[in-house]
Amino acid sequence: MNDPITQNRLSMRLERYLSDYAHKNIDPLSSKEWDAAWHVADVARTDNSLTPELVDDVRIALDKL
Repeated sequence: MNDPITQNRLSMRLERYLSDYAHKNIDPLSSKEWDAAWHVADVARTDNSLTPELVDDVRIALDKL
Protein backbone atom coordinates (compact mmCIF):
# COMPACT_ATOMS: atom_id res chain seq x y z
CA MET A 1 0.00 0.00 0.00
CA ASN A 2 2.95 2.33 0.26
CA ASP A 3 3.59 2.65 -3.45
CA PRO A 4 3.42 6.28 -4.62
CA ILE A 5 0.54 5.78 -7.06
CA THR A 6 -1.73 4.17 -4.46
CA GLN A 7 -0.84 6.80 -1.87
CA ASN A 8 -1.58 9.55 -4.39
CA ARG A 9 -4.98 8.09 -5.26
CA LEU A 10 -5.93 7.68 -1.62
CA SER A 11 -4.75 11.22 -0.90
CA MET A 12 -6.91 12.53 -3.76
CA ARG A 13 -9.94 10.77 -2.26
CA LEU A 14 -9.19 12.39 1.10
CA GLU A 15 -8.98 15.82 -0.52
CA ARG A 16 -12.36 15.27 -2.16
CA TYR A 17 -13.90 14.35 1.20
CA LEU A 18 -12.33 17.42 2.81
CA SER A 19 -13.79 19.57 0.06
CA ASP A 20 -17.22 18.00 0.58
CA TYR A 21 -16.90 18.61 4.32
CA ALA A 22 -15.97 22.25 3.75
CA HIS A 23 -19.09 22.77 1.62
CA LYS A 24 -21.43 21.38 4.26
CA ASN A 25 -22.85 23.66 6.91
CA ILE A 26 -21.78 21.68 9.97
CA ASP A 27 -22.12 22.39 13.65
CA PRO A 28 -18.60 22.01 15.09
CA LEU A 29 -19.97 20.11 18.09
CA SER A 30 -21.41 17.39 15.86
CA SER A 31 -18.19 16.72 13.98
CA LYS A 32 -16.19 14.84 16.62
CA GLU A 33 -16.24 11.60 14.65
CA TRP A 34 -15.15 13.46 11.50
CA ASP A 35 -12.33 15.20 13.38
CA ALA A 36 -11.02 11.92 14.76
CA ALA A 37 -11.18 10.09 11.42
CA TRP A 38 -9.65 13.04 9.55
CA HIS A 39 -6.78 13.38 12.03
CA VAL A 40 -5.82 9.70 11.77
CA ALA A 41 -6.00 9.75 7.96
CA ASP A 42 -4.07 13.02 7.69
CA VAL A 43 -1.24 11.68 9.86
CA ALA A 44 -1.15 8.51 7.76
CA ARG A 45 -1.03 10.62 4.60
CA THR A 46 1.94 12.53 5.98
CA ASP A 47 3.69 9.22 6.72
CA ASN A 48 2.73 7.75 3.31
CA SER A 49 0.88 4.96 5.08
CA LEU A 50 -2.71 5.61 4.00
CA THR A 51 -4.93 2.58 3.63
CA PRO A 52 -8.31 2.26 1.93
CA GLU A 53 -9.81 1.50 5.35
CA LEU A 54 -8.65 4.83 6.79
CA VAL A 55 -10.03 6.71 3.81
CA ASP A 56 -13.32 4.82 4.13
CA ASP A 57 -13.50 5.79 7.81
CA VAL A 58 -13.34 9.44 6.71
CA ARG A 59 -16.06 8.84 4.10
CA ILE A 60 -18.30 7.13 6.66
CA ALA A 61 -17.81 9.96 9.17
CA LEU A 62 -18.64 12.50 6.45
CA ASP A 63 -21.79 10.61 5.48
CA LYS A 64 -22.96 10.67 9.11
CA LEU A 65 -22.85 14.47 9.23
